[in-house]
Amino acid sequence: MLEVRDTSKLVTQKEPSGEGHEVATQNCSATIALRDVEAVPDQAVYLDSPVLSAVNQIRPFFESGAYGKSDTPLLLRHRALIRMQRLFSRLPSDLDVRPVKGGGARFPLRQGGVLFYPFNSQSNLQTVANRSFRHVLTLHGESNKGASVRPASRMYDYVSIAGPLARDRYLDAGIFTSADVDQGRLVMMGDTFVQSMPWIKPARITDTAPVIFYSPTWEGYGSEADNYSSVAGLRGFMAVLKAARALDMHRVVVKPHPYLGMLRPAMVREFISGIRLLRRSGLQVSVVLRNASLQLRFGCHTQLSRLATIEEDEANPLAVALALCDISGMEAIFLKQRIRHLVMAREDDVPQGLASIYSRKSIMSHQDPETAVMDYLDHAEETDTVHRQVVFGWSNAELEGMSASSARRWLIDYVRRDPFWSQAKSI
Repeated sequence: MLEVRDTSKLVTQKEPSGEGHEVATQNCSATIALRDVEAVPDQAVYLDSPVLSAVNQIRPFFESGAYGKSDTPLLLRHRALIRMQRLFSRLPSDLDVRPVKGGGARFPLRQGGVLFYPFNSQSNLQTVANRSFRHVLTLHGESNKGASVRPASRMYDYVSIAGPLARDRYLDAGIFTSADVDQGRLVMMGDTFVQSMPWIKPARITDTAPVIFYSPTWEGYGSEADNYSSVAGLRGFMAVLKAARALDMHRVVVKPHPYLGMLRPAMVREFISGIRLLRRSGLQVSVVLRNASLQLRFGCHTQLSRLATIEEDEANPLAVALALCDISGMEAIFLKQRIRHLVMAREDDVPQGLASIYSRKSIMSHQDPETAVMDYLDHAEETDTVHRQVVFGWSNAELEGMSASSARRWLIDYVRRDPFWSQAKSI
């Protein structure tokens, strides 16, 4: 069951009376202090999203220790839409989820605490206005999408970034300045806030049934410029088919983005058509539907006969010989887990600073996928090493070898020391 706490009140206790009043009062105060420490944490995660499945998007960060399960509650902004979705979906029972109202005026966070933001939501502006604690934008991965670079990022006290590529994106967009970087407002945390997917692994020679792994992104908010999904026009599915032929492989696993089809019903229809295309071509296709949108799950179950689904089994991870993805957070995940992958991209979407790398590991709309796959695999290790160095970096050398939980504690200590704003006040 979901653990829900009333965050509008703190623990209270009636004052004892009688002969031992003084001693009892001291004991009572100690008890209240202890309970207050337990009830009001010094760190928390704030999540405001119109879809409840967003919780599942950040759950891996609690699993890795980037957020602490035992000491970092998830403050979920309760909207009417979220309450309605809870009638049909369950939240993780092992997370401390605390419904809150927007604005942050009565957040269950100790004064001077640190509040993490995995989404750059519009309502965060109200929460950041509460100066009782520090606000840190972590996002929920490392992505080259245009939406990853928003001017609203300036409203947070500190911004956690994966490395040089994210730093340069902010600088090139004019959102932060070189002084912001030099004085420590942008904190490079490497792959700390890049999701791990322990149910997949890079294929080895000894693996008997490796797969091609296809992970298309969703259609995005806004205009067609925000739609990076290769599901459109079945382009990604055609690339998967040609890659399978080039590698003489027969098993394909497709994992759609959790939001795919949420805004555009046509994307669900095209996704289903893509699965049919692969199956008609003789490939063994399995789909990962856990956390997929309700629209996509319903469409797949009602329109695909004998649908083969696959569970995320950490005890028996899938061996991935080659992955195909769109410009999305999946790139960094594959880099982190050292899984060979190519990126489906449009010429106009090539991220600044990655042109030379994308020329060796992307499939553009004008390219033959089979040729692109074979060219990449000839130099995959070298190409991915360079790509990894561009994406991941660390503000402090000791961070590189830290666990996610240790890196989080380092970040909290860093924010409490407040190096950037301390310098700003002294100027």
